[in-house]
Amino acid sequence: MRRQLAVACAAFTLLLPGGVAAAQETELPRIPQALRAGQPCTPSSGRKVAQVPWQLPYLGADRVWPLATGAGVTVAVVDTGADTSAVPAGVLGDAGTDCVGHGTVLAGLVAAPATKDGGPAGLAPGARVLAARGTDRFGVATAASIAGGLDAAVAAGARIICVGPVTTDADPVLRQAVDRAVAAGALVVAAAGPDGAPRQDTAPGPYYPAAFPGVLAVTAVGPDGKPDAKSSPKAVAGSLAAPGNLVVGTGPGGGQVAGAGPAFAAAQVAAAAALIRSYRPEVTSAEILRRLRETAYPQSGVAVVDPLAAVTGAGAADGAVSARQPVMVRAAPDPAPAREAAGAVVSAVVLAVGLLAAAAVVVPLGRRRGWRAGRQEPRG
Repeated sequence: MRRQLAVACAAFTLLLPGGVAAAQETELPRIPQALRAGQPCTPSSGRKVAQVPWQLPYLGADRVWPLATGAGVTVAVVDTGADTSAVPAGVLGDAGTDCVGHGTVLAGLVAAPATKDGGPAGLAPGARVLAARGTDRFGVATAASIAGGLDAAVAAGARIICVGPVTTDADPVLRQAVDRAVAAGALVVAAAGPDGAPRQDTAPGPYYPAAFPGVLAVTAVGPDGKPDAKSSPKAVAGSLAAPGNLVVGTGPGGGQVAGAGPAFAAAQVAAAAALIRSYRPEVTSAEILRRLRETAYPQSGVAVVDPLAAVTGAGAADGAVSARQPVMVRAAPDPAPAREAAGAVVSAVVLAVGLLAAAAVVVPLGRRRGWRAGRQEPRG
């Protein structure tokens, strides 16, 4: 009976939003973090996904958007640039082209606008993205290139900065750029490691700027809520996790692509920070960082970001944030299709499990009786 229930539950899991999304996302082309020597620029996938990608319901976007969308907040994305024909973004320096496509996806995960026909949207669709180049044209990063992107973002006034590229070089140039950003009041959110499965020649880390003090390091989880041990670095003290493995985003030319790695998770956390600042403009970056960390929930050995709790968590008497004491707000209507679909799937799962449980009792009993009707007791 236990085996039957396990098989049934596994099958019906594919009907859940995360299961369907995972199946769809594996069919999309993966966006690389960097291009090989001689490799042409990443073309448009030509694919359009109408369904809401799994990362948005996982992060509770439908519940937090009635409160905050990131409006009035600027998020800088330091990466390979951004294709502004695919995602709306401001541009710093020469970041208006994106041969790799990686930075374009990050920008979209932060603030791509929601559309009527569904599809990928950013977690903070009302925020403004500033693209800053932190790599060369082919996605290769150095400590100096990342530092240059950080300085450009700070000079442009961005106080939430997402950094996608990583390096194992703890160069003072990069450390000083991080220090300047923090001193300017910026929250620096950085990928805890490179995207993709590590190769034999991949350095084990630590990776910078995520490993520098004052930086919020982020690792990735997949649709099952678990980190991928083969492609994600281990969580370090104070780090957060967010959807980053098999997420769907908008790539070069506007086609949808799949992403896998900590950089995509960092974009989601930077977007969550924008939601907090949009809802609470008076908070400092240090307070945003504290909210993100103290409202995260433990799962599979990592602390997963909870945007709604971080936005609405009430300040405790000692200044800490408590997700168990939410600020009471007037509820806005929830998006009906997602709610109804979720309810239908849950009902189907419950019904299936109930039928299997009944069958486990009826079938053995029927076999023992040779499928003959049971003897009826005489009526009094």
